[in-house]
Amino acid sequence: MKKILLVLLILFIAGGSAFAFDVMSFPPPVKAGNIMLDVGVGLMSVAYTGAKWTIPPLFAQVEYALPVELPISVGAMFTISRYEYKWTGIYGSTWSWMDMTIAGRANWHWGFDINWLDFYTGLSAGYTISNFESSVQSHVGLDNSGVFFSGQLGAHFYFKNNIGAMVEFGYPYWLKAGVALKL
Repeated sequence: MKKILLVLLILFIAGGSAFAFDVMSFPPPVKAGNIMLDVGVGLMSVAYTGAKWTIPPLFAQVEYALPVELPISVGAMFTISRYEYKWTGIYGSTWSWMDMTIAGRANWHWGFDINWLDFYTGLSAGYTISNFESSVQSHVGLDNSGVFFSGQLGAHFYFKNNIGAMVEFGYPYWLKAGVALKL
């Protein structure tokens, strides 16, 4: 039992030092004053199997790494998506749903000592504009427009000094993936 505890303690210490980070500074790929631009596609649920995307879930976001002593960035996000569904049931209706989101963002960048990784968490607040159209106007109360508050968790993976990939979980898409540019 003592040997197992000793091995676990050694692994814990070795693992902790391998992923050491400074919570109060930007990670190596990000510096104060950087502008980060992300563009890509999102993954969201469509409730009806026969629905077709007319505008896939797209997003663009920009952030500015504040020149302060904390690893904080602020910025904005824009998303858009539209899908339609043709129902061949009794009434034979067609409907479409379009969502646009405009939001402000703030992120904390965790200072992992990995030259190509920028891991961040943050908060967003904004407004979602939803537009529902139907050939049968009996649908009431389907407008989801309104103010939202959300959190996000993401990472930038820089392959070159100023270009890479990004992945993020949050609102309005469960998952976003795209290209990350750093200016």
